[in-house]
Amino acid sequence: MMMVHPRDQVGGDTHKNLVAPNVAASKKARNCACMVSYSVLILALLTLFILLLPLVLPPLPPPPLLLLFVPVFLLVVLFFLAFSPSTLPNMAVLTS
Repeated sequence: MMMVHPRDQVGGDTHKNLVAPNVAASKKARNCACMVSYSVLILALLTLFILLLPLVLPPLPPPPLLLLFVPVFLLVVLFFLAFSPSTLPNMAVLTS
């Protein structure tokens, strides 16, 4: 008799996991490999666009000065939010 971990009993798929564990593992590996290949393809296309578009597009004028300060303002707001005290009460969190 094969021992089944309680985690695997949730959801009622114990029979499927016991009968064909290799099929499920190969499906996961295929899905993972497919996702990795799509991610690499997207990153390669993005790199190609970043390299080729400046050669094709005409040069653009510089943006207005105020627009250049938008990332600085966002950084200041994020620092303020990160270091401001929380208004939530202190509660003990129990972990198992």
